[in-house]
Amino acid sequence: MKITNAFCTDKCTKIKGTSDGTLQCKCGEDIGIFIWHWSPTHSSPDTGISNENKDILFHPCYSSGTAAVRGDMQFKPNLHYYWEVKMISNMYGTDVMVGIGTSKVIFADWKFRFCSLLGIDSQSWGYSYHGLIQHDKLLCKYGSKFGLGSIIGVHLDMCKGTLEYYLDRKPLGIAFTGIKGYELYPMVSSTAAQSAVRLVCSVSEAPTLQMLCMQFISKHRSLYQKYQEIPGLKRVYEKKYFWIVPNFVIDEDKTKRLAEIEDYVMCPLSYKNFLKSHKKLRTTSWFPSDFNMDESDSSLTTSSSNYK
Repeated sequence: MKITNAFCTDKCTKIKGTSDGTLQCKCGEDIGIFIWHWSPTHSSPDTGISNENKDILFHPCYSSGTAAVRGDMQFKPNLHYYWEVKMISNMYGTDVMVGIGTSKVIFADWKFRFCSLLGIDSQSWGYSYHGLIQHDKLLCKYGSKFGLGSIIGVHLDMCKGTLEYYLDRKPLGIAFTGIKGYELYPMVSSTAAQSAVRLVCSVSEAPTLQMLCMQFISKHRSLYQKYQEIPGLKRVYEKKYFWIVPNFVIDEDKTKRLAEIEDYVMCPLSYKNFLKSHKKLRTTSWFPSDFNMDESDSSLTTSSSNYK
């Protein structure tokens, strides 16, 4: 089985691997904060919960339908919630989903039906291992597929009523909006026999000025780079707001290429050599060679339209 945990090294996966189909590796499980756990009293009969209510084993023997589990705490208004679920078995079958739902989701109704449970009606929202999201029977393409070893993060903003997913702690963008006013719980569902997931962390935070500053910094490359240079501030934020990560990718290779081009521009001889070594780059006049500067404004508009 292929392990997709981005936090593992090749050495780690080769030594620890899997046992009885379950991932033994603990990589990516270093946060250790839990304000809620999975609820044994609010789960499908065909599930087993262990490891201090953090691990779920769906369909221990064989699968005859869809099983699900919800968390033991209802989310409160005007707070931010973030939790992570790690796939500790191979993902296959109709669907394995991570998301949220209300108490009106009746798990027993789907015991003998194979389905994508979370989002099958207006009372739940889910992210499928197929890379799709679903709400009220509407399926949409969203992010990458996930499987054995993947860590799915979920950020529920109860202030704005939005839900965003992370794959191996990389944000995938807002998946759902308009979630305010619901009594919500975290949920997972699976149709696959002997499929297993683990709760890695579950945290909540009030919308403080610190959080607002971190959210603002994470949207601006230059500010984020400056923040990274302050060790003390970085440690404080990473301990409390580790789930607020930048929504841009710092491309070091691109930065290096731009710096090289800038050096060539500053030195004409070097720039000429640069153009020779990059034959696809050629200087181009802004105006066509047959452009008449005395023509009317309408001609200028027509010519310029090619550059929009």
